[in-house]
Amino acid sequence: MLNRINPQVRQFKQSGIRKFSEEAKTIPGVINFTIGEPEFNTDERIKDAAIKALHDNQTHYPNNTGIESLRRAVANFEHTQHHLDYIWEEVVITNGATEGLAAALMSVLCEGDEVIIPSPMYVTYAPIVTFCKAKVVVLNTINYDFQINSIALENLITIKTKLILITSPNNPTGTILNHNSLQAVSAMAKKYDLFILSDDVYSQLVFTDTYEMLCHDDSLRDRLIITQSLSKPYAMTGWRVGYVLADLPIARAIALMHAYLVAGVATFNQVAAIEALKIDSTWMRDSYHARRDLGYDLLMDMGLPCVKPEGAFYLFPNISEFKIDSETFCLKAMREYKVAMVPGVYFGADHNIRISYAVNDAEIIEGLARLKKMITDLRNHASV
Repeated sequence: MLNRINPQVRQFKQSGIRKFSEEAKTIPGVINFTIGEPEFNTDERIKDAAIKALHDNQTHYPNNTGIESLRRAVANFEHTQHHLDYIWEEVVITNGATEGLAAALMSVLCEGDEVIIPSPMYVTYAPIVTFCKAKVVVLNTINYDFQINSIALENLITIKTKLILITSPNNPTGTILNHNSLQAVSAMAKKYDLFILSDDVYSQLVFTDTYEMLCHDDSLRDRLIITQSLSKPYAMTGWRVGYVLADLPIARAIALMHAYLVAGVATFNQVAAIEALKIDSTWMRDSYHARRDLGYDLLMDMGLPCVKPEGAFYLFPNISEFKIDSETFCLKAMREYKVAMVPGVYFGADHNIRISYAVNDAEIIEGLARLKKMITDLRNHASV
């Protein structure tokens, strides 16, 4: 019967991130840099809000698009946090940003459409686009320090291009798209009448004062879709609460797709999310900033090239010196040196590895000491 499964699904493979994280869990004493998940626990005030909602019997079906009080809270939060002017009806509450991405792409894409995605890219994007029977067109940014080159972008646009998908800060690189990169995306979208999907899940984890977002350009409003999540900035990865922001006609289309995909988000989780948006989580961002500095300095000390990340919680060093593919490198590191990382090949960059520093300082120091031992051994072996 397997041959009767949808061919789009049959070609999917397990996420490389999960593959390595699951093996890492079976190795005693391993330092695990694989999963992009805060080590912090959810704030007690958020948990108390969910508990109260349960006791208040807020356990029934919510409005498909999200409870009005949360949608209003999101609109107010985005106005205060990012100076965005979306009315509450333009907010769709989703099961994390991933479901929001899926609902948005399924709402916009038709069979044969093309989606340009800068690479390295997060592992979820391509499978969703493929499932929509659309084509992923890779924009390689490796030669531009992970920024977008306007000429390279325009050269990829055809009559079939429908959408450009960006994320800033980026997963896996931690890079923030600069002014020129964003202007290139904006100009091409206007020139060729394209949608832009901006995956902004790390926008509250930024370590620079020069952070720009496309949502500040009002001329893009009718073509811009934004996905967001409470997972990273509030340590709520298991709660599965995110949202989509879009111009009202687009938001309504996404809301319909969302309703047929999942019906809605657990009511008590939505109540908890309202409480989360009241909480100042900048201390968490500051913690990641310090860990970025610690991890980056240790990589520099061992002579491993790395573009300095300006957000999120990932380092993406280059390992091309060792002439080993990233999967072999990471398997060796995990099994022989007990430090688990994710091969860059899963993100479209086989000369790199992803290190999540969403762990404590002691683990960063010990894990990178093990990595240093491995690369020292590789260098010594190469010089023999």
